[in-house]
Amino acid sequence: MDIYIITSEHLKIRFHHLNQQLGKLKALLDKTGFKYNFIQINSPSSSDIEKNFEIYKNKVDLNKDDIEDNDFKGLVAPLNTYQLSNFQKQYKALEMIKKSKNKYNYIIEDDFIIIDEFVNNYTQLLEKVKTIDYDLLFTSIAVNDNSIEYKFLKSYDYFKVLIAKSSYFITSDCADKLINFFDKIRFTYKINLSYFIHQNKNNIKSLIFNKNILFEGSKIGLFTTSVNNNNFLYQNGEYIKLTQLVGNSEYIDDDKVKIAEGIYNNSGKNNPDFQHTLGLIYFKNKNYKKAKEILIDAVNNIKKNDGLITQQNETLNNCINMHQFEQSDIENVLKLAGVYS
Repeated sequence: MDIYIITSEHLKIRFHHLNQQLGKLKALLDKTGFKYNFIQINSPSSSDIEKNFEIYKNKVDLNKDDIEDNDFKGLVAPLNTYQLSNFQKQYKALEMIKKSKNKYNYIIEDDFIIIDEFVNNYTQLLEKVKTIDYDLLFTSIAVNDNSIEYKFLKSYDYFKVLIAKSSYFITSDCADKLINFFDKIRFTYKINLSYFIHQNKNNIKSLIFNKNILFEGSKIGLFTTSVNNNNFLYQNGEYIKLTQLVGNSEYIDDDKVKIAEGIYNNSGKNNPDFQHTLGLIYFKNKNYKKAKEILIDAVNNIKKNDGLITQQNETLNNCINMHQFEQSDIENVLKLAGVYS
């Protein structure tokens, strides 16, 4: 088995975690009889993309006209250099897999997590992968159907757009097809991969497991996202409870705010994604001062934890917008000398 590890040199906060998880992965592979080889891919970086922007810009095609499906048409959006970097690293792995003579090829990103509670599920998958036919097999996505039996499910029966791609098996033939499909970059890698599956679901086998297997650090709340302008912790049950309190209501009463604060204090304190959501709850409670304060903290924590902050960052923009509702410091600001005075 060749294992391709997608890393980023600037995300140093993840390195210790990655080494721990690779140790766990080695133990499980040894237990199930796999021989393996690790291959690290950490280029091109975001700065590499910036330095050679004209080259990479020509690979991007944001024209929606030949995308017939309205769901994917609506997902076309400008890409930042971190997203292009991730795409090109994945592409480099695909090129190597296309030429690989190994039977098993596995791509993992640096925030994958093996949780002890689900180790047996992963061991079962590693045993079963030796006997099944697949093109793509995602180990970062699962649909827990509460059955005793271990089984594989077609990913496109459950997810039109993948919720994760932090770890997956892929055959060399499928890697070759993906390379041809990616002659132009239309979306982020995860959405482009989803689009490929959607377009080819009648002639490829894209599978997921019916038990929880691996988790993703940026989707459980251990890390901030390093490529996207927003982040949803779909693998964190407490965070989902918090987002459900936001809902579609225009006003959130004090009782729900207390529940939200309890969730935050017990499960998400100082996590910027929790803080962002709690800020929206304060806003809907019309407590603009608390909303502004916690959104400022959220932005600072994104920066502190090597998260991505661009002009399109949702937390940043909500923080900026919140200042128009809460301007208790305006009198002090007006006392300051003007820049051009």
